[in-house]
Amino acid sequence: MTEHAVRRLRPILLGAALLLLPVVPAHASLPVQGAAATAAYWMRADGDVPLLSAEERTARERKSVVEGLLYDLVDAPQWRTGRTLRREVERAGQGLDRSLPEVYAGGDPLTRAAWDSTLDQRAIGEIGRKVRARPAVAVRRADVRLLPTDEGWYEDPDDVDYDLLQGTVLDPGEAVLVLHEAQDGRFVFVETRDYRGWVDARALADTDWKTWRTFAAPAEFFTVTTAQLRMDEGLHYQLGAQIPGRRAADGTLLLLLPKRDAEGHLAVQEKRKSDDGSLAVGRLPLTHNNLMRLAFAPLYTEYGWGGANEGMDCSSYVQNIYRAMGVDLPRDADMQERACSLLPLAGLSAAERYALLADVPPGSLLFRPGHVMLYLGRDAGGRPLVIHDISSYYEDGEKQYIRQVVVSTLEFQNASGTAAIDTLDAIGFIAPAPWIWGHMPCGQSRTDMEGTNGTL
Repeated sequence: MTEHAVRRLRPILLGAALLLLPVVPAHASLPVQGAAATAAYWMRADGDVPLLSAEERTARERKSVVEGLLYDLVDAPQWRTGRTLRREVERAGQGLDRSLPEVYAGGDPLTRAAWDSTLDQRAIGEIGRKVRARPAVAVRRADVRLLPTDEGWYEDPDDVDYDLLQGTVLDPGEAVLVLHEAQDGRFVFVETRDYRGWVDARALADTDWKTWRTFAAPAEFFTVTTAQLRMDEGLHYQLGAQIPGRRAADGTLLLLLPKRDAEGHLAVQEKRKSDDGSLAVGRLPLTHNNLMRLAFAPLYTEYGWGGANEGMDCSSYVQNIYRAMGVDLPRDADMQERACSLLPLAGLSAAERYALLADVPPGSLLFRPGHVMLYLGRDAGGRPLVIHDISSYYEDGEKQYIRQVVVSTLEFQNASGTAAIDTLDAIGFIAPAPWIWGHMPCGQSRTDMEGTNGTL
């Protein structure tokens, strides 16, 4: 938002802000508890009205694919040039491959020899002029790594919950394209719907293209609506995961589960499961009430950086909520911000920011550096509340690890003692928010915003 726009908004917003600004202790702790920490509290009588049509959801996804924020696996080219693939492999390292990082591995500083050895495993020099993608399916929950190693790299030898090489995770049955193989064959480089990185080859099963499409784009499937779903076969799914299958005549659910045979090929197993409410048929409609149900399903579950510790981090939490309703968001918070229609907040005071939140629809995303939160609305006391998967915050200058999905105010602090409300970069909209046009930066048109910040 331009400074001129900020000056124009201040007189309008400040009066309302003074009335709406919540009274919050200077050092508010997390989490908010009580009724406001339940989905029922936020339900609406009119909350079952769809917020996006199927056509609007498709348009959003298409735009993200065009902009390189998501990957269309089904229609992706089977052949890649070696030059393009080499660039993708190097990009997957996210800078950790450019110079020896000052990190710890196995409790000791990472040595140049170990670093060089890990980079050599990428076998970039062995990538040919043209490479054909190979269809594969994950047979268990599997880590997607930035480099081909399962050894963790940490900024602090005692803080092993934040592996710098951990990118994301695959759900069982998730379809991928295998593009390259590590030097020792232990890892393969894959493209998923939202990431590129290295996966343990033993976590995948090769298959033919027809069977692969059964998992990549199933005609019938179920969606996980609980924080986690564990099957007797050792399969662990997270919120929003897609499981191919159909409902049987007796009402039970027939699920198609992936298995890897002795030769590394996919063997599809049909599993009968009772309908206990953990699975929905297809994707849920994007409605206010479904947003609330899904957002609170993982409440107090453990934080997991990049999906480690069988958990979620802030961006995968948001991503999983929306994918359960058929809206695919990119994996990382910075890309999610790019995929949204944005209202920038630069230059606004805390009072002005609180005033804006009075009109923000629940389910909107609040972005701050390195973190994303889902906006719930105002509670009965007028406090704007968010729900998010948060690792830590500061209170009285001391770092507090919370590592949970919690409801909170926007008064928790960073290391410099600045409240979250003052560190917000932007508000991101998934569904149309017509009121935004009255608060757009001076001189910016609706067409401008649609062209640069996402589809409204």
